[in-house]
Amino acid sequence: ESAPLSIPDPLNPRYSYAGGKIISELMAINYGRNNFDRVVIFRPHNVYGPDMGWEHVLPQFVLRMRGLANATEDPVPFPIQGDGQQSRSFVFIDDFIDGLKLMIDKGEHLGIYHIGTQEEVTMGDAAALVAAYFKREIVLAPGPAPAGGPPRRCPDISKLRGLGYEPKVPIRDGLPILAKWYDDHADQAPAKES
Repeated sequence: ESAPLSIPDPLNPRYSYAGGKIISELMAINYGRNNFDRVVIFRPHNVYGPDMGWEHVLPQFVLRMRGLANATEDPVPFPIQGDGQQSRSFVFIDDFIDGLKLMIDKGEHLGIYHIGTQEEVTMGDAAALVAAYFKREIVLAPGPAPAGGPPRRCPDISKLRGLGYEPKVPIRDGLPILAKWYDDHADQAPAKES
């Protein structure tokens, strides 16, 4: 929470999300300092679960695997950005909500809290978990990594843990819940632009 905030490349559209969060935090802190009794900032880290949008990596993996589930190859070639070794920490929506409620109840004025988990998974392992939902094995088909994507993203949640937070849902338990929802609702996915 105390690391300096920066935008490595303002011309890369990937950083517009981070830029928006930085601006919002600055406004909340500097206006809230004198005009609110309490301002608490949370930083969500890769929240996932059913019905949380289609443009995130895990729903995209489900849709991709769904399209490959009837492939004759065994294992199934699974296209992926990068080599699959990039790691992320995904926090299940129920754990996120628990962390958010705890932060709202006990967080200090002008406090900044990361809400996530420190369980890391490689993108390749996340894809394999999605494939397991479909009862298939995959072999990664690496492709170009997205510009500006860090090799690792794992939040320090010790400050929120100090308030009593402890994530309960490991990705091996949460991911099948996500996969089932997106599999069951695949007809609702937005059409790809040509």
